[in-house]
Amino acid sequence: MVHGLVPPGEIAAEMERLLAPVGLSAELLTRYPSELSGGQRQRVVIARALSVRPDVLVADEAVSGLDASLRAQVLDLLLDLQRDLGLTLLFISHDLRAAEYVCRRVEVMYLGHLVEMGLSEDVFSRPAHPYTRGLIAAVPSPDPGVRREHPALAGELPSAIPPPSGCAFRTRCPMAEEVCASPPPLVTLGGGHVAACHFAGEARERRAG
Repeated sequence: MVHGLVPPGEIAAEMERLLAPVGLSAELLTRYPSELSGGQRQRVVIARALSVRPDVLVADEAVSGLDASLRAQVLDLLLDLQRDLGLTLLFISHDLRAAEYVCRRVEVMYLGHLVEMGLSEDVFSRPAHPYTRGLIAAVPSPDPGVRREHPALAGELPSAIPPPSGCAFRTRCPMAEEVCASPPPLVTLGGGHVAACHFAGEARERRAG
């Protein structure tokens, strides 16, 4: 009604139409939010976002409050909607497993600074920035015998107002040297994969060798 997309007499039918793509039945239209499960409420939120017929859907921590089974259902739903409706999906999350599952391209940020960007398979299989490697190392593994390839994150998160000078991650970085007090270059690693690190080029040369 607010956006003038549907005549008043067709609103009820439009509400039913919006529930179908997110896997909900029309009988839920008479329910109060407290009568819905967490997964159903999350699907209602997605249907509400789709009601304005967007080209871009921003999913900010869309699965952070859900258990593992519901999280998987919502992630699959977002992928289905992206494919069926031709949506561009901007997925914002602290959950690296979810980002790897949903996203074709990934950007990793630390204290508001871009530290790494590239195709999902490149960032997760060949992380070039120490912060990205630390995030990946922090992802729980179902196998307790798996050895971590990279060290987990250490130290306390500094204030973002203002962030540390130079490389914002240098106060926690196991590779930090004096040069890190100056802003790092954005190093191109190939295939659109870039990292803002003074040592990213060295990592690329080691892989090539």
